[in-house]
Amino acid sequence: MTVSAYAKVNLTLEVLGVRDDGYHDIRSVVLPISLSDTLTLADAAEGVVVSDGPYGDDDLTARAAKALLAYGARGGVSIKTEKRIPEGGGLGGGSADAAATLLALNEMWGLGKTPMELAVIGAGVGSDVPSLVLAQHFRHPVLMEGRGERVRVLGDVEVAPLGIGDFIVLVNPQVRSSTAEVYARCRPGDGTVKNLANGLQEAACELHPEIAAAIGTLSDAGAEKVMMSGSGATAFGFADDEQSAERIAARVTAAGFVSFVVRPLSALSRCR
Repeated sequence: MTVSAYAKVNLTLEVLGVRDDGYHDIRSVVLPISLSDTLTLADAAEGVVVSDGPYGDDDLTARAAKALLAYGARGGVSIKTEKRIPEGGGLGGGSADAAATLLALNEMWGLGKTPMELAVIGAGVGSDVPSLVLAQHFRHPVLMEGRGERVRVLGDVEVAPLGIGDFIVLVNPQVRSSTAEVYARCRPGDGTVKNLANGLQEAACELHPEIAAAIGTLSDAGAEKVMMSGSGATAFGFADDEQSAERIAARVTAAGFVSFVVRPLSALSRCR
């Protein structure tokens, strides 16, 4: 079975405080986008999980498959990953791969688990995995809260105030942003999911001025609602149409950044 593992951007990301377990409580609106890795899954001997991902048998795809086995699933699998989502870019690449693995194996192994049941299992694999299970399955924005374990799909009325456009330009400054370092430096606050903002952006830009440069270049090129995704390092902004998006991408590429023109999965769903 060959499946796509879709990246995400965080339309909002509020850091609300530090939990007793040392992690941070957050509230974030996660938007799945068309940039994707490709996973090829094949049957293997029962109980065997083999992954060629960046971290081998400790890769998030392998951990996701082993989590299903731990929940009583029967089977074995080998997983081959073709990476296109930049690592350490705030786009959820590893978590997207894990979410796609859970969804694919649920079908391959005939487990009959609901997306929410898979999201609960995914919480033990990684903080972003539950939201990306729902985001990939429903192709729609998802609200994630707590450490990331509380998730729900947002309705159109809830998403409308965010003003999501149909074309997005991603700009990657080719620095690897450490999630742990960014969270350690950030200052928790509060806010509302009706505002496009990222509570980690200031801390990430302090650690990596290249992120601030990418944000500034993208804004100067004409993108709207420009911000950073996740804990960085990728910035993104919206464009009115495909021609405008391509023009913006060309300008930021000329400035020395890596750029992608992508679409929200919700927009692609409307085009079907």
